Amino acid sequence: MDIQANKGPIVVQSFHYDVVDASSPIKTEVQVELQDYEPQEPVKNALTLQVMTPFDIHPKGTTFAISGLVGQVVQLINCPQTIDQLDAQIVQQLSQPLIEQIQILTYQVTAITLDQGYHLEFNPQSK
Repeated sequence: MDIQANKGPIVVQSFHYDVVDASSPIKTEVQVELQDYEPQEPVKNALTLQVMTPFDIHPKGTTFAISGLVGQVVQLINCPQTIDQLDAQIVQQLSQPLIEQIQILTYQVTAITLDQGYHLEFNPQSK
C-alpha cells in the first residue's frame, strides 16, 4: 500500500533575524513536530496533520542568528491512522520541504544583509 500525500502551502509563521557577535554561542536547534489537524471534510483512510518546524540557529563563526517557525498541513492517504505509527523516514520526507524553506529564507536574507548568501547545512537526526 503506497502512501499518498496531499500537501497544503508552506506557511512561515515567524522568521526572526538578528545581527550577533561571531563568538556568540553556536545554536543548531531544528525540531520537527507533528500535530493532529482536523480537516473540514474528513477523508476515509487518511491522516491529516500539521508538520511544524521550530528553529533557533546561530552558525559557527557567523554574525547572524535566525529563529522562527514554519509549518504545513499534510493529508496522508493509505497510511497509519495515528501520528505515533509514522516511521522516521516518512517524518523526514514530510519535514524536508520545511527545512528547505528555512535554507532558502536564510540564504535570501543573508544575501541582502551580508552581501553574500549563507547556505545552511542540516544533517537529519532522530530522537
